Amino acid sequence: MFKHISVKRNALTVGKYVHSANSIINSVRAIGKNAEFYKTLKFEDIPGPRSYPVIGTLYNYLPMIGDYKAESLDKNAWLNWRRYGSLVREVPLVKLLHVFDPEDIEAVFRQDDRYPARRSHVAINGPDWWRLRSAFQKNFTSPQSVRGHIQNIDSVTREFIQWIKQKKVSENEDFLYHLNRLNLEGKLASFNMIHGCFVIGKVAFNESFNSFSENEQDVESRSSKVIAAAFGSNSGIMKLDKGFLWKMFQTPLYKKLAKSQEYLEKVSTKILIERIHFFDNENIVSDHSLLGSFLQQDNVDFKDIVGMMVDILMAAIDTTAFSTSFALYHLARNPKAQEKVYSEVKTLLPNEDSKITAETLSNAEYTRSCIKESLRLNPVSIGTVIVTQNMIASRLPQFVQDPLAFKPERWQRSSCHHESIHPFTSLPFGFGPRSYNLDY
Repeated sequence: MFKHISVKRNALTVGKYVHSANSIINSVRAIGKNAEFYKTLKFEDIPGPRSYPVIGTLYNYLPMIGDYKAESLDKNAWLNWRRYGSLVREVPLVKLLHVFDPEDIEAVFRQDDRYPARRSHVAINGPDWWRLRSAFQKNFTSPQSVRGHIQNIDSVTREFIQWIKQKKVSENEDFLYHLNRLNLEGKLASFNMIHGCFVIGKVAFNESFNSFSENEQDVESRSSKVIAAAFGSNSGIMKLDKGFLWKMFQTPLYKKLAKSQEYLEKVSTKILIERIHFFDNENIVSDHSLLGSFLQQDNVDFKDIVGMMVDILMAAIDTTAFSTSFALYHLARNPKAQEKVYSEVKTLLPNEDSKITAETLSNAEYTRSCIKESLRLNPVSIGTVIVTQNMIASRLPQFVQDPLAFKPERWQRSSCHHESIHPFTSLPFGFGPRSYNLDY
């Protein structure tokens, strides 16, 4: 049972996964597609923009001077691939290696590395990271965990639909605003609804944020500030990862990131303390939320749980809302696919009172294919020191037939349009120890 009550602030750093550049090159040499070519290749020999002493290739991200933009990673990746090929070197103060070929991407992920390092706002690595990963992972990804939350998710989704109808949302409004509130309130991320869970609200914390209420529409409300803080954290991490001034003094962007992180930590701490104080052991055992399961762990303390709660708030709002938006966008642009989804849903849920069950989700084959296709075209961006450019690989004709077309049938084995796509071409949830190991 949860025992330790101690709070310790975590240092703010930026970025995501970290591997040694030389270790990646060695792996690609050994098993990558271009293994023979890479046998004599050093990091400095890899094609890439010109690097200068001290600043490296950072000048490429400077306004008015460089060709790259820190907030446009996809465009930067396309530029790198067109100019330099399937393996690209950058040195924006750190050694950065872009990998585009699926077989080389597989070589990266197949490394025998139990503790892949992570540069993030929490900055937990090595054995400490593995301890937390082992303790928390099964509660996120096990099929039993997902099935146990379906009823709550269905209830929140129905509430969201009624809210949208009452608001009479027009086609000219930015629907992302509404999706952020849906994900905050406790719905399974829609792009991941068939497979696993990135969850908050009731499912993660057994907490209602009342995101659809009139009071919570105010910019100073808790739900509005949580959504803003999640966006501020994610965008700040991405932009600061390409800079260096914040390491010498607190820049405005760094201060915004720190403020966002502090607010998410404040909200998480308050929720956690209330759970500890107002729920006895019997109630905690009967609490099927992720937070309830965290409180039953023997080898985690207060700061571990708060850190995980902050991670959930960041991941579940921003990334899931954007991925849901892309899925809806592709369906809107492809009416035939939209009609097939509608027909499948009508078959599985014949009337308004039909309940969604685990069997319903497992039988939603075409809907699942649409989600996979949307994630192929628009994966959730994860910047890394070794950058596996799956978004670019997924849009190249040498790896996917008619790559820019939205064709869910390419994922259906029973379809004449089915393709044998390299499994490392599209990795929306990553791979290996740092992945979200879902039944995808």
